[in-house]
Amino acid sequence: MMKCSPFNIQKNSHNTSCYKQGFTLIELLITIAIVAILVQVAYSSYLNTIQQSYRYEAQQSMIELSQQLERYYSRNGVYSGSNATVGIYSNTHYTLAFSTLQDDEFTISATPTGGQTNDDCGTLTLDYRGDTTPSTSGCWK
Repeated sequence: MMKCSPFNIQKNSHNTSCYKQGFTLIELLITIAIVAILVQVAYSSYLNTIQQSYRYEAQQSMIELSQQLERYYSRNGVYSGSNATVGIYSNTHYTLAFSTLQDDEFTISATPTGGQTNDDCGTLTLDYRGDTTPSTSGCWK
C-alpha cells in the first residue's frame, strides 16, 4: 500500500484514499449560519428577560412608594405634604413621577427611559386604590 504524499498523487486519480480529509467551505458556511440563528434566538430571549426584570423592578418601586404614601395618609389624613420623593425610586430604566398628588388621592407613573424605551410595554400607572393601568394591554403582568 502506497503512502499519500504530494509527489505520488496523480492528476485525475481515482484513488480516494489519498485525498485530504476535512470540511468543505459549504459545510463550514452552513454550520456558521445555524450557529448565527441560534445565537439570535438566544439573544432576543435574553433581552426580553432583561426587560421583564426591569419592569418588575419598576413595579416594586411603585409599590414601595405607594406604601410610604399610605403610611403618611394613615397618620395625617392626606397624601399631599408627604416627604415621599420619587427620585429615590427612579433609576436608569424607569422614571417614577406623581401624575396626581392631592389630599385624597395619588397616581404614580413609571415611564421607560434609556434602553428600556425600546420596550413595547410603555408606561404603567398606579393609583391610590391599588389599580394599575398599563399603556399597552397584556404587559406589566
